Amino acid sequence: MIVIFALIGANIKKAREERGLSQAELGAKLGVTATAINYYEKGKRKINIGDLYRLAGVLNKPLEYFLADRSGAALVDLKHYLRENMIQDMVYLPVVGAIRAGEPLFSEQNIKSYLPFPRKMMHAATFALWVTGDSMIGEGIEEGDIVFIRQQEHVDFNGQIICALVNGEENTLKIFWKDDNGVVYLRAANPDYPDIIIEHEADLKIQGVYAGVFKLPRLPKMGYSPDSSGGSSSGTLMER
Repeated sequence: MIVIFALIGANIKKAREERGLSQAELGAKLGVTATAINYYEKGKRKINIGDLYRLAGVLNKPLEYFLADRSGAALVDLKHYLRENMIQDMVYLPVVGAIRAGEPLFSEQNIKSYLPFPRKMMHAATFALWVTGDSMIGEGIEEGDIVFIRQQEHVDFNGQIICALVNGEENTLKIFWKDDNGVVYLRAANPDYPDIIIEHEADLKIQGVYAGVFKLPRLPKMGYSPDSSGGSSSGTLMER
């Protein structure tokens, strides 16, 4: 595999020189240093699949160009290369179901599936949940989306989107607000939904804060929902 990356590096250098770019200029276009480009070209550093895709775009070459020797023969099967590198560059976040009070978040019965997630972004998210309903549509979070949650038990600022249990019921995704009198509101991003007023601190259990959203391709509506089979095949967020 080391030899393969050396040959990939030679192809990177050839394509860069054909474009008349220095290592520093190519690095600037990719957001990396000239040293990183030098290491890639010498095969001293393994280039991940995401950077190779971007590099191919900047150098106006198909991805296969970098995976072939000078005769054009494939160094490695493209599908195999993509599969192996995607596996190495990914971890799997648990997609959890509707968590109730007193249940461990990552208990076996709560984990419904796993979702590939970039390893370099593991600091940002701990688990994922399906979204049902339209209460957060004003924040661009729609039914059928998957939201990423960073597990923590506190709020960082007013207006932060949180995943929480209210009164021991199922988890909900809402905007956290606390007024000057210390009253907590959970607010939807849709005027059709009233605020949830938290009268007692014990009634609210914060499970995590919103870290991002993954949008699946939108298909024509045919009565499908993430749990339309009658059972919960993945985590869902309760509408309130």
